[in-house]
Amino acid sequence: MLMRSGECHHCGECCETVNMTVVRDVTLRQHGNLEELTRYLEYRGIRVIGEDVATNQLYYSIDIPCRQLTGDQQCRVHNTPEKPLLCLKYPWAPDDIKNCGYTFKEQTVLIEEVS
Repeated sequence: MLMRSGECHHCGECCETVNMTVVRDVTLRQHGNLEELTRYLEYRGIRVIGEDVATNQLYYSIDIPCRQLTGDQQCRVHNTPEKPLLCLKYPWAPDDIKNCGYTFKEQTVLIEEVS
């Protein structure tokens, strides 16, 4: 299990894009192959940023800045009840944000045996 530590540096980089996960086999069946899908999505400004064959997932990214992001890269709704849960919990896994203050470390979770 990955454990997150660190803190947000308030750089706003994670608020510049929307990342999506889709079902790999269904999507590739609709588009023929990964190369054709990538070409199709690139015309629309969407990037295929990864795939995980083991979990049957494809990962997309599209540059759509959050409307709550100010000109100085700050969140207008930070520390308010209006901030979405997804934003509060982000990142829940390692991302490619260069200056992110969060790090992840593999940690073994021990389960006590009940007798």
